[in-house]
Amino acid sequence: MKLLYPEFLWALTALSIPIIIHLFNFRKFTKIYFSNIELLKEVKLETKSKSRLKHLLILLIRLLLVTFLVFAFAQPYIPIENEKQHGDTTVAVYIDNSHSMDTKGENGYLLDLAKEQAILIAEGYKATDRFQIITNDLEARHQRLVSKDEFIDLVEEVEPSYVARGLDEIYLRQSDALLEREGNKTLYWLSDFQKNNIQLDEVKNDSSLEVFLLPYQQQGKGNVYIDSIWFETPIRKTASEENIFARVINNTNSPVELKIELSINGAIQGFGNFTIAENSSTNCIVPFTVAQDGMQHCKLYLTEYPDPDMLFDDEYFFSYKIENKVSVLQLVEKENANDTLGYLGNLFNTNDLFRFTSKSLSKLDFGTLNQYDFIISKGLTDISTGLSSELINYTNQGGSLLVFPSSTINLDTYKNFLQMLAGGNLLTLDTGSTKVSYLNVEHPIYKNVFDKIPDNVDLPKVNQYYVISFANSSGTEYLMNLQNGNSFLSSTKVNKGNFYFCSTPLTNEASSFPKHALFVASLLRIGEFSQPSSTLSYTIGKDNTIAFQEIGTDVEKVTVKSSTEEMEFIPEIRKVKNETNLLLYDQINTSGHYNITYNSNPIGGFSFNYDRTESDYSFYTAEELSELIAKSPIGNQAKIIEGADGAASINVNELLQGKQYWWQSILLVLILLGLEIVIARLWK
Repeated sequence: MKLLYPEFLWALTALSIPIIIHLFNFRKFTKIYFSNIELLKEVKLETKSKSRLKHLLILLIRLLLVTFLVFAFAQPYIPIENEKQHGDTTVAVYIDNSHSMDTKGENGYLLDLAKEQAILIAEGYKATDRFQIITNDLEARHQRLVSKDEFIDLVEEVEPSYVARGLDEIYLRQSDALLEREGNKTLYWLSDFQKNNIQLDEVKNDSSLEVFLLPYQQQGKGNVYIDSIWFETPIRKTASEENIFARVINNTNSPVELKIELSINGAIQGFGNFTIAENSSTNCIVPFTVAQDGMQHCKLYLTEYPDPDMLFDDEYFFSYKIENKVSVLQLVEKENANDTLGYLGNLFNTNDLFRFTSKSLSKLDFGTLNQYDFIISKGLTDISTGLSSELINYTNQGGSLLVFPSSTINLDTYKNFLQMLAGGNLLTLDTGSTKVSYLNVEHPIYKNVFDKIPDNVDLPKVNQYYVISFANSSGTEYLMNLQNGNSFLSSTKVNKGNFYFCSTPLTNEASSFPKHALFVASLLRIGEFSQPSSTLSYTIGKDNTIAFQEIGTDVEKVTVKSSTEEMEFIPEIRKVKNETNLLLYDQINTSGHYNITYNSNPIGGFSFNYDRTESDYSFYTAEELSELIAKSPIGNQAKIIEGADGAASINVNELLQGKQYWWQSILLVLILLGLEIVIARLWK
């Protein structure tokens, strides 16, 4: 046991006062004469003995009373294991204001309890100490140290947030804020410690920091929520039935029957009924049809299931745009007066999805390449350095490029082009007869195109082809291979775009491919996959930059506006070549649909959703948390304090100095004072 203020022990000199009073009792006695001296002596002895005992008891009580009164001022305590030095302290308090904390516990809403505890923590420190508050929002005003009064004001302003943060990020922010401070440095984490948000394995420990973890026990039954959505293919069409896939998770202990509805631009376009087993997930399929092209603001949401307490992340917003036409450009060496369009023109001009253009190199304006979704190079004998650079840039920016070489090419320029774009090595032209023997039906280009492929299917015959090989690191996939293993048609993902290369010239003399059914299926599917695709949805707190290409030159006229709320702002815009980036920072904090306007006219849109890491209602118990922290880098500096969510708040002083006993000393003083009064009054 130690004393918080040992200087008060000097007051123990006051013990001499009751002793002096006892030794120098100046009361005068009166003599009384009796005839029977024998009897008088006996009474005198008996009275003197009882009086001496009474005075000794009162003396002892007074000595104990003064002693415990001095100890009450000295404040005795049993120190904690890592006793802190006294003096000025810097305190950083993390209040988990995520959605899971905005739920009701046994003694009230957890976030409210955490805010009350944070204020009590501050009140346990001196007025000269400095404080930092941090929440999941990571607000700029929370990145500095403040006084006790300002800290309390900031705590009272904390509101629930749908942003989730890992403890590793919180620890880094707090340690950075306290890095230059001297003296005692203490961190407090007030959270329900959701399992998805505990990442401390890689944290860099600061031995000067002491961490107190105050867990808040959840009372929830679990949650049913939409985790993610996707389409099977990137192709979006009008007047054609499509399927949207939704991964629905049920982390409760009982099966749930529910209905999923899909609304598009405010109108219900599809629904489905599903049963999700306990503690499992199901990929639910909802069919729908879109009647018109343009921007589609969609929302999937759960409905018609019995427990409203599980309605958290039951909505999922997403947006996409259906283009009116896919722009296709054919690049040729020289226009043929007798065959202006050829195979490609006949193919794409008969399909309403495509807008086909054919140009010769002499008439090509390189600055217009980004206007096309799909470029087909047919029969070029040479790929100049300038053309190569423009085509590579076009593909990197998201375009799709398909190359059919000529029978007579400049091998060196083709080699350089293929090496830079796809890591390929183009060799000589082989004129031996062979045929296609392999079709990659699992590739998205061919997936679900064929109901069934017979074993003896007639594949294209080839009379001449270029020997080609790709490095393993290029990521190239083979769509069709020849009998000898050489690539016939390959696909390579290049940054945001796709590059396709056919090793055979597009002529009847080179192969039967131009007249084969696979030619139609391959070219149309590649064209469909070249449609501009955008991210279906973004996550609040994580995605702050949106790539967009349709913004005009006057960027000050660009605004972002919510489709449902009176919220509008001007984003920061940065242009990189043909791509425009909208920097949103943290201006969007509500899930939903948002429109991009230019000069007050809508030109696009996007959707934001809350972070799904909060959806999984799995939390660490105090025992599990203790084991986890003990294995982490901060294990020696961390201590878990239970009971923060109880009816009585945690005593901060006991966290700082250990178990204190000053109030027990005061209680003993009062008991001794009462005992003295009883003896003095009742002992006759």
